[in-house]
Amino acid sequence: MLEFLLLIKLVIYTNIIEVEFNRILVVLVSFLISVMIIAKLNEKSEKNRTSYLLGFYVFISALMLINATYFGQFHNLTSVSVIKQIPQLKTVGDNLKILLDFKRMALIIDLPFIAYYLYKVKKNRVNLVFSLRNLYNRRILKFSTLFLSLTLVFAGLSGQLVSLSNQEIYIYHLKDIIKSQIRDYDVEAKVITIDDLVKKISLRRELKDGNYTGIGKDKNLIVIQVEALQDFVINRYYFGQEITPNLNRLVKDNSSIYFDNYFQLVGRGNTSDAEFVSQNSLHPSMNEPTYIQYGDNTFYGLPWLLRDNGYTPWVFHGYEREYWNRNNAYVNLGFERYIAEDNFQFEDIAGFGIKDEDFLDQSMEYIKELDGINDNPFYAFLITLTSHTPFYMPEEDQHLVLMEEHKNTILGDYLQSIHYVDKELGKFIDNLKEEGLYDNTVIALYGDHFAISSTVDEYKGLMTDYLGYEYDFDEMMNVPLIIHVPGEELGITNSNLGSQIDFYPTMANIMGYKIEKGIIFGQDLNNLYFNNYVFPQTYMHIGSVITKDDVFVISKDLVFEHSKAFSRSTKEDIGIDRFRGLYKKAIEEITISNYILENDLIKGYSD
Repeated sequence: MLEFLLLIKLVIYTNIIEVEFNRILVVLVSFLISVMIIAKLNEKSEKNRTSYLLGFYVFISALMLINATYFGQFHNLTSVSVIKQIPQLKTVGDNLKILLDFKRMALIIDLPFIAYYLYKVKKNRVNLVFSLRNLYNRRILKFSTLFLSLTLVFAGLSGQLVSLSNQEIYIYHLKDIIKSQIRDYDVEAKVITIDDLVKKISLRRELKDGNYTGIGKDKNLIVIQVEALQDFVINRYYFGQEITPNLNRLVKDNSSIYFDNYFQLVGRGNTSDAEFVSQNSLHPSMNEPTYIQYGDNTFYGLPWLLRDNGYTPWVFHGYEREYWNRNNAYVNLGFERYIAEDNFQFEDIAGFGIKDEDFLDQSMEYIKELDGINDNPFYAFLITLTSHTPFYMPEEDQHLVLMEEHKNTILGDYLQSIHYVDKELGKFIDNLKEEGLYDNTVIALYGDHFAISSTVDEYKGLMTDYLGYEYDFDEMMNVPLIIHVPGEELGITNSNLGSQIDFYPTMANIMGYKIEKGIIFGQDLNNLYFNNYVFPQTYMHIGSVITKDDVFVISKDLVFEHSKAFSRSTKEDIGIDRFRGLYKKAIEEITISNYILENDLIKGYSD
């Protein structure tokens, strides 16, 4: 009975995690392994057999549910490293309520009935032929073992083993456990030398003078990372209502550069990884959130660069001090003070924390304190909070009039929240002017990551209908970057392809400082040395590439031949062969970045 219930669950499970290739093979292998385990457990003594069987059934059902839920949020299967992130789950608590739909709950809904059946019904049956039952189990075990072996041989000979191992639940998690114990950065990374490493990336550190070099020299710098700010809301109206009027005003200001082809580049740490990548120009970790895994490393990014040139760098975030290990990581990133939730006074919350109104208003008081420390300029890095998924805003803060079809949808809720944040950002800039700080301060503002996923059919359809064109990865991951230098004649839109990994070198050039220490992977987007690419690792798997014109999406089973590519302008499918070189380049670059972090190599280049 358990075997066939598991077979039904495996069919449901592989549907939820969108197994596109070799699904029958994946289900068959999972089923055969389950049969083998159940047959083996049936050989246990009468006293322990029921507990073992129920324990296994609960475990595999729960694992399927965890994978299915994690996939709904991150478009990937879970990992043993995620266990360490359980304390962080409160930030996605409301999302879990949405993700735990009937289809996912079907994976565990039968557990009470199975427990009753095993302990009350089956246990009370008199087994008259104990030896026959053991003989039956042994034959089942032999048959399933033989069939599984033949199936795996077939998969290997037909070239489907890689696809199978990246999708089948038992093999995938066995590989993941092994990988978590043994760091394996490919042959190239194993034999790489420090000299090889420097040669590969030295050009990126040697920033050249050119467009906008030093226009922010000796000015203060305020960087604002805005929660879930996507680019599609910029300069867009919602049925006659301007969604982000204050950001639009900043974009159109004659002293601003607006980067409209700019992309998120996060790992398992989402918002915290957006900070890490932007401040350090390194790829994020995909084993654990980077601040947690490498928070004790030596870094040399934007805070240290400015600090070495007389700046006092502070960081501001209205959430718990220890969350994502920020309190430890910020010290090594170069920040001298961390203004966290316990430094603010507030009563009202929106979502799961302090409202941006209170955060930005009170941060201004701290910025005035920061400005008064000495006559040198300061660096203030602010991370907003209110527009965090699932975008539930108090009624008094909902100022857009929504169409009936968008009420109580992720789109309607998001527009309300980002409209609110835009209002508070406008007030913050006005406060800078009132306090006499505006004219001598460079303001850089960008989104940390997407708000609405294109991997959920319901959301993709909603967004496609609203935008009037297909909503895909290129639109989903596109976040705005705005750099404003008061008094400068700029007023341009820069459409060079870039991502958060390019933020540090871009800002270093504008602030007028050479990057002579550390290691970076990004480029100055105002003065590109060579073609730029975006190499995502989340939602799109490692090996995927975004170019200025196209998107290459590695398949979920990580087999190149199963992948797809499409034109960003027409959304039409295009051939994948032309991306083989970029696919290898993406893996190589991320591998090298992982190698640097794992071995704390920046320590040798930061003195």
